[in-house]
Amino acid sequence: MRVLILSQYYKPEPIPKPAELAEDLSHKGHSVSVVTGFPNYPTGVLYPGFRLGLVRRETADGIPIARTFEFPYHGKNPIGRMLNYLSFMITAPLGSFFVPRCDVMYVWHPPLTVGVAAWLIARLHGIPFIYDVQDIWPETVVLSGMVRNKLIIRMLSMLERFIYRRAEHIFVVTRGARENLLEKGVNPEKVSVMPHWIDEIKSAQIDSETRQRVRQTYGWTHKFVSLFAGNIGIIQGLDAVVRAAALLPRDGGFLISLIGDGADKERLREIAKSLDVDDRIQFLDRQPAEEMPVLMEAADALLVHLKSAPLAHWVIPTKIFAYLSAGRPVLMAMDGAGADLVRDSGGGIIIPPEDAAALSQGIRSLRDLPPEDRAAMGRRGREYLVTKFSKRTVLAQYEQKLRMIARRAKGPRDLLKT
Repeated sequence: MRVLILSQYYKPEPIPKPAELAEDLSHKGHSVSVVTGFPNYPTGVLYPGFRLGLVRRETADGIPIARTFEFPYHGKNPIGRMLNYLSFMITAPLGSFFVPRCDVMYVWHPPLTVGVAAWLIARLHGIPFIYDVQDIWPETVVLSGMVRNKLIIRMLSMLERFIYRRAEHIFVVTRGARENLLEKGVNPEKVSVMPHWIDEIKSAQIDSETRQRVRQTYGWTHKFVSLFAGNIGIIQGLDAVVRAAALLPRDGGFLISLIGDGADKERLREIAKSLDVDDRIQFLDRQPAEEMPVLMEAADALLVHLKSAPLAHWVIPTKIFAYLSAGRPVLMAMDGAGADLVRDSGGGIIIPPEDAAALSQGIRSLRDLPPEDRAAMGRRGREYLVTKFSKRTVLAQYEQKLRMIARRAKGPRDLLKT
């Protein structure tokens, strides 16, 4: 089977799923290629070692990659964001001529505009595509505050339905997301719930010596550290986290560490400064993806926070899987499917989102638990995840669905020749 993976984001950017899928399919003997952009997420600054051009060809892990021009930007300015999205939408179809022919295309969404590029590539090469919907648009961009104009929102809704109709099949992460698509008129037979996965080999637990070394490096020694890792954006609603830090006792040994970059980081720094909580909250730059599991395991608790909105019922942030696999208690300030996952696993506690007092109390409650109880909570979460969402099990479902779509388009006899 020959598979093209289309994603505006690809490693070294901290969006692991497209690359992990590409590498798994390649290791299983399939011919895999990638069309993506020049790495600049989440800061909007082009990564070192890259220089913008129309098309750049490279090979990583034996997989041919075509990187096509995009306007580097990931700030709050909606014009900058649209230039970023539209530039890749326009150039990605060109990139499809710089990789080998394929039988089927897997498309990572967001942004919604990547769906337009997918449709064009599908038309140009006569191939079907599977559309993997991670964020529901336009609801996500409305929640972020990036788009408020009702005409633009209506146009995005029309574009969303256009893409859904053209996709051969659609993946969503939760049942709630599937219901959202069905309410928009999508054929139920073309929507599958496909969960995230955990690489149980890569997420092996660190030893106590490494944990102590990491804690000393980041100033965590003798502190109870609650770690938030990932995009620091508008929809995360991290104002409440900064305000929660102000409610923690100044000399209580508490520290909230925010690791990552994003459009809302500088504003949050200013809030923290105005509240004089520099001793209880820490802002760290984004770290290499391979170092994040160690940082998560070195923390005492792992924090998820998302604004209270219908969106929470449709998505499960991928960080929840990374958190549970780290074997540390999860402090879940989010409604919906993600909260259900943590609740079912027994790997953490659930608190209301955007509630600084509840968050502060949740951190205190976890700190006050006996260490062995916190360790048991972390083990329960990890064991649940490994049992239900192992990489080998979930990726086999992806491979099976891609095969089915490719076979349906080409016919089994043609597929065997490729």
